[in-house]
Amino acid sequence: MNLLIVLASNPYSHDFNTAVKIAKASLERKHKTKMFLMGNGLYCLPRVEIKQLVEEGLQVYYCAHNAQQRNVKPEEWAESSSMYGLSKLMTEADKVIMLD
Repeated sequence: MNLLIVLASNPYSHDFNTAVKIAKASLERKHKTKMFLMGNGLYCLPRVEIKQLVEEGLQVYYCAHNAQQRNVKPEEWAESSSMYGLSKLMTEADKVIMLD
């Protein structure tokens, strides 16, 4: 299965913990798992939990415009994208989970 998690909540919300748990469970089941960070979700980018999931196979994308607005420095392991990129990821995914 191809899972996409879209996270627009800040890292101190319940949504962040939920996204991490869903991504971890998906990766353990050997599913292709991607996460797209947008809005205040960009503040999750430097979190250790996300970096650990990347090491386990998570692919992370972020909205470059939102990162610039929030002055968030992108990590080298995360791929710059856009809302158009998000729409392409959504069409490729079997399941999309939006956490806002």
